[in-house]
Amino acid sequence: MHLYFNRSDYRYTPNFCEENIWWLAHALKEQGATLDTLEVLFFTNTQRNILMLNQNSAPVGQPTTWDYHVVLRYKNDGQDLILDFDTRLGFVTPLLSYFRLSFPSQKELPETYRAYIRCIPTADYLTYFYSDRKHMTDKVPESEYPDYPIIQPGAGEDHIKLSTYWDINQALTHTKIYSVDQFLSDRLRD
Repeated sequence: MHLYFNRSDYRYTPNFCEENIWWLAHALKEQGATLDTLEVLFFTNTQRNILMLNQNSAPVGQPTTWDYHVVLRYKNDGQDLILDFDTRLGFVTPLLSYFRLSFPSQKELPETYRAYIRCIPTADYLTYFYSDRKHMTDKVPESEYPDYPIIQPGAGEDHIKLSTYWDINQALTHTKIYSVDQFLSDRLRD
């Protein structure tokens, strides 16, 4: 199945990538994507200070640092794509191009800026993700928060807090953590 990806067709709120990706995955599921073709990639490190390139939040040609960043991977019919609302590369970018153009050589960066990736099955993310948005209290005014209620699991469901996802020292069932280089090495073998 080939899906049509037009950035403006999906819910987006600046500075809330984790929620934007939750809504994107939800919408793609509604459009008929099977969840095994989608994977949530959660970029962070122990210092919560990763360096990325080609992000809209930085001046053109300049890097930016994020405490974390979340994107969606779509792999189907020979395609391996990254969907990122916040990149200058295009909402949909081939995986290898995205990584090559979004992350400087990790070996040349101080450990403080090196990214790690928590790979999360999309079904789990849609079922268990929860954020009370408190991490944004000092970053953006409440008037810039999403205009919809907080995303939370259904009654009786366990939840996984945003802070748990960004803690790469915490093991979570069904998720894997890779360095950028490990992730690319694994994906090149697929």
